[in-house]
Amino acid sequence: MNKIFTLLLVGALTAGAVTANAESQIFKKKKKKAKAETEQPAAKDSTKSSMTEYKKLLKGAKTIDGMFKVHIVKDKYYFEIPKDLMGRDFMIASRVSSTSNNKDIAAGQMPRNPVLVTFSADKKKIYMHKKMVRNLCDTTSNMYAAFQRNFSDPIWEAYKIESLSPDSSAYVIDMSSLFITDVPEFSPFRSENIMDVLMKRKALKGSLASSKSTILGMKCFPLNINIKTLMSYTVDGGPFTVTMTRNIILLPEEIMRPRYGDSRIGYFDESKRFYTEKKDGLQELTYINRWDLQPKPEDLERYKQGELVEPQKPIVYYVDTAIPDKWRDYIKKGIEDWQVAFEEIGFKNAIVAKDYPKDDPNFDPDDIRYSCYRMITTPIQNSMGPSCADPRSGEIIQGDVLFYSNIIKLLHNWRFVQTATVDPKVRKAVFDDETMGSSLRYVAAHEIGHTLGLMHNFGASYSYPVDSLRSATFTQKYGTTPSIMDYTRYNYVAQPEDKGVALTPPLLGVYDKFAIKWGYKPIFDAASPEDEKATLNKWIKEKENDPMYKYGPQPFINEVDPSCKSEDLGDNAVKAGRYGLKNLKLIMKNLPEWTYEDDHQYERLTESYQEVIMQMQRYLLHAMVSIGGIYFDEPRRDSEKPVIRFVPKAEQKEALKFIMETMMELPEWVLDKKVIEYTGPTYSPSTLQSIIMNRLFFTYITSSLVLYEELYPQQAYTFAEYMDDIYDFVWKKTISGARLNMYDRNLQITYVEKLLKEGGMLKQKSSPFSFKDLNEVEKQLLTDNVDWTKAGFELNPLGSVDMVKNPAIYQKVMDSYSLLRSKVNTGDATTRAHYQSLVFKIKQALTEQ
Repeated sequence: MNKIFTLLLVGALTAGAVTANAESQIFKKKKKKAKAETEQPAAKDSTKSSMTEYKKLLKGAKTIDGMFKVHIVKDKYYFEIPKDLMGRDFMIASRVSSTSNNKDIAAGQMPRNPVLVTFSADKKKIYMHKKMVRNLCDTTSNMYAAFQRNFSDPIWEAYKIESLSPDSSAYVIDMSSLFITDVPEFSPFRSENIMDVLMKRKALKGSLASSKSTILGMKCFPLNINIKTLMSYTVDGGPFTVTMTRNIILLPEEIMRPRYGDSRIGYFDESKRFYTEKKDGLQELTYINRWDLQPKPEDLERYKQGELVEPQKPIVYYVDTAIPDKWRDYIKKGIEDWQVAFEEIGFKNAIVAKDYPKDDPNFDPDDIRYSCYRMITTPIQNSMGPSCADPRSGEIIQGDVLFYSNIIKLLHNWRFVQTATVDPKVRKAVFDDETMGSSLRYVAAHEIGHTLGLMHNFGASYSYPVDSLRSATFTQKYGTTPSIMDYTRYNYVAQPEDKGVALTPPLLGVYDKFAIKWGYKPIFDAASPEDEKATLNKWIKEKENDPMYKYGPQPFINEVDPSCKSEDLGDNAVKAGRYGLKNLKLIMKNLPEWTYEDDHQYERLTESYQEVIMQMQRYLLHAMVSIGGIYFDEPRRDSEKPVIRFVPKAEQKEALKFIMETMMELPEWVLDKKVIEYTGPTYSPSTLQSIIMNRLFFTYITSSLVLYEELYPQQAYTFAEYMDDIYDFVWKKTISGARLNMYDRNLQITYVEKLLKEGGMLKQKSSPFSFKDLNEVEKQLLTDNVDWTKAGFELNPLGSVDMVKNPAIYQKVMDSYSLLRSKVNTGDATTRAHYQSLVFKIKQALTEQ
């Protein structure tokens, strides 16, 4: 479609030549001499005119040869674009090379997605079009003509043709403005996301100061051009300066054959809509993101016979030499750990790691031709593995890993709080090189997995029985998870008496190797992506009954599926949590000793104490996913497996029991005087009680319980039963007449307030983070069928939620009111006052209705 449109525009320049040539063939015998006499001077005059105009325009220019010639005349940059590149596809990417403020962006990041463009021309202008590639059409179909009319490529920019090249084979245009004006697609500021809205935070924004912005220089190569610009902005009344590198790269005419995505395997992808008369309706497709790995032509037969061969284009990662030497080798090992996965499909040396070249003047880590593992020095504790893919096919062009230097602190704290009871080495203030190096190797392998196209697999660790994580034999073979793409860190299940148990994830898991096979192994007997589907499906079916090969997508906002959680281990959150809590209690007893440093204050003790608290909260939140939990699966019809399964009632009740009992016993061990008297009151169990109580009433839990009851009324854990169980836990001491401590009272206050709010009897307090906001987001997600449609399930339970929820909430308000009135004169003075205040609060709320 785009080539036809381009030819129409360029036609004004070429039609005359084509017509003259055709006529000369018809009449060449009669008018050969006349033709020579009339055409030759015109061509000479045209060439002479072009040469004069060209020389005048570019007088004194500095010229750089490459994909385009670039002529620099003072502050203007003239691009000489060959006519034979009209209609070809280009990608323009914009990367931050340096910054004066790394609040939202850091050197090495691409704040915005690359733009796919193509050029066309008429007699006066060059047009830059944004190439639209999401929608596709069967070119053999009658509907293709209609498709072309409805999906043309819009003009993004237009440039006056300043001159033709001397031989008229290229257009000369001034493109300077594209790189030094405030083009949103090239902005150094990231776009706001849903978490910004939810957390009521604002992404960094600024206004361009044009007088302080300039093009610093360009480098031209056969297939790409790099443009470096200095961009100055005003941000929050102050200066902000970035150096940006814009890359223009010519994409191949022959695109890589796409491979269709499958929801049972976790790959990043390109969404497509395919219009064809061969199907009843529009087809929604995805092309997975992957590198184009193929055997060399001369090795093809050897490859087919099962020999290991090197690919035509190996994946090369350049590792930043700013990363300290003691860590760099571990990172390179983490990158090359993926070699074994590619060897299993016949490729050797498919991915290699090298240091930044020292003596190559053309090397630039910001050049889109190079994939880099780069260090970023900021306080952020993170690492990222973005990649840049050709949206026409899903072919990955370039990948990056952003190694935030302060991830060292994160890894140190994680490893300490999760394994200190088993591994004395992690009690040190500074880890030895092997301990930290092995952690960095894990991070490298995980992030490189992303740059190979793999998404997080949050369902992997659920395939392991919890007690297997205490087995030396099992963990030495399989690690803590069957996928390095999971969010499992270290083996917090292992107990001090478990000798020889592996404490870290595997170098690569069985799922990772399988995913590489599924995405990268050539299928030679298939002529098209459609032809590949049978083989790809066969590979999945061979593993579908082995939970180690199951893919679990990363949940958005809420974790609903107990088999797809972040930072968890094993197939039973309660059991794993109990082991984890046992270790945390032992850490707390030894925390002053294990964090001791000569001539230091108590910063490390305080930080480690906070890590213990956060880890404990993770265990509670893991268990909470079972309440109202739904297991999602992606079966095909021939398997006869259900799409959803509800967590059994007994497991949901056990999860609630674990959460409530843990909350009630918190003061006994988290308020250890040997710690608190040195750290100060940095944490109160009351805070966690409020968080947990609010989450127990989240919309997704209520909706899931109601749906469970609607579908399976005889076996469901009903919302009314759930409310009864929470009530029994909260008022247990009150019912028995036991003495209340301050945390018991806080839990009861929080519970009553939450009941009244959920029943619409108490106004919601506003705060920077509003649980009401989160509930609304969840409700919208459910209304839009986000959680359900990912598993092919479209029943919306929200229509009947209030009919079930409101009576149960009201009943618990009245039950609490009756109980409190009967106990208002019992207990000590503090307890009596506490009961009286709650009676007053409920009575006031009921009266105002």
